[in-house]
Amino acid sequence: MRIPFPVRIPFYGAAIFATALFAIQRIEGTPLYFCAGSLLFLLIATLAFNTAGGLTRTSGAYIFFYAVLDVVIGLVYKAFLGEPADSNLSDPHTTIEVYVAGISAMFLAALVSRRFSRKTPLLAGILKEDQMYPAAIGCIVAGIIVAPIIALLGPNAVRIQTAFNQLNLLIPLGVILGVLDEIRRSGGRRSVNLTIVGAMIYYFVMYGVFGFSKQGMLVGPVCWGIAAWSQRYRFSRAQLAGFVIGAVVFFRYLVPYDQIARGLPGAAEGLGARLKIASELLAEPEKTHTDFVDMSEDARGLGSYYNTSQGFWERLQFISADDALINVTDEGKVFGLLPLEGEFLNTVPHVFWPDKPTINFGNVYAHEIGNFTEDDTTTGISFSPTAEAYHLAKWTGVLFIAPLLWFLFFVVYDSLLGDLRLTAWGLLATVAIAHIAPEGGIGGVVGLLSFYAEAIIFGVVFATRVAPLFAESVTGTRGRVPSNISGVSAS
Repeated sequence: MRIPFPVRIPFYGAAIFATALFAIQRIEGTPLYFCAGSLLFLLIATLAFNTAGGLTRTSGAYIFFYAVLDVVIGLVYKAFLGEPADSNLSDPHTTIEVYVAGISAMFLAALVSRRFSRKTPLLAGILKEDQMYPAAIGCIVAGIIVAPIIALLGPNAVRIQTAFNQLNLLIPLGVILGVLDEIRRSGGRRSVNLTIVGAMIYYFVMYGVFGFSKQGMLVGPVCWGIAAWSQRYRFSRAQLAGFVIGAVVFFRYLVPYDQIARGLPGAAEGLGARLKIASELLAEPEKTHTDFVDMSEDARGLGSYYNTSQGFWERLQFISADDALINVTDEGKVFGLLPLEGEFLNTVPHVFWPDKPTINFGNVYAHEIGNFTEDDTTTGISFSPTAEAYHLAKWTGVLFIAPLLWFLFFVVYDSLLGDLRLTAWGLLATVAIAHIAPEGGIGGVVGLLSFYAEAIIFGVVFATRVAPLFAESVTGTRGRVPSNISGVSAS
């Protein structure tokens, strides 16, 4: 089964869907203003996505993941439950206004940015087809062995280790390169090989299971899925079934495992302590799940958009968290631009600022809302970019500061990458955007402009210049003779 890669959403179909949601919301008792706001949001998001070029462009990818994961899923599931869309919100009127104004500003930023972006992207066409296999092998090998080698150098190499960790997206890049190579060489019959599967398992275990990171658990499968999806790969029924089963396991067992594990003593210690925590929690997955449900029921807090706990559906919406932050702002707690200043200062490398402070503004905002106890200074809460922009400077933040940052981000990435489907770096950027657009706040855009851009450029240089040397040390050859099959078109 081929799943269409969304380049354009038919506006007529989107209008029917938005109108149906409007009608259902009204029947369920949602006020007219909120129904109208939901309708406008969906229609403007569709126009913005189509105008930006869909998932083929940076702006389209950002709009897609922001709209779907921040707002649309929450509204649709709320309607499915038969609950008024404004229920359980403290400031629904301003919240829906912020969403509509934010998506409109995002639309304008995407529209204007196309006039300023390079027509020929800087990073296109620099890796030939027969270089993809050694680049994939080299990136995966280096991503596994370089950090431990640097660690052997001792305390004197701490700065080098920090810089490498900040730039190290080599294993995800290697997975994407490997998937593209496998699909194109096999004419679309295969998407993985033992090398790709091994790299995905390694990343899942080391960064996800032992790193207590949901993102670490998802990066490998998401890299494979987006790379295959972009090449119009025909997914088998077994693969689709595996995806569904994997999603159920992730939300039922792995999310609870991650949330509980990171709060236990020893979570920040060495690998031995983490192994002990992992073995104890994973040995009784149902108990871990039950403990997590009990914890969630006792402190639903910012995830209480629905009348009753809805498990993983609580994790697929940001409306309740955004509403709480917007409500605090309207009560007079306008934060100011310090978080953006901090994000820009954070781009200074540790080499030049060894004592650079780290501030978790997601934790700070949650304390403002009253969601955490005073002694909790580590847990972070994610908010959408529009909600954080409103909290920083109200409508000035939403209508002027946020679109300026979006404009800069769209211009820089479109000028570097162009069509995201055509290069591994474009697909790597898509993976980053899928994570940061809905939950990175407006400060996440600064991170995309700085750290992620640097990591992508580093990955390009490494894959084209250094990775073949690592591949040769493993395979004994600098490349692979390509097959006569030209590959699968991205169109």
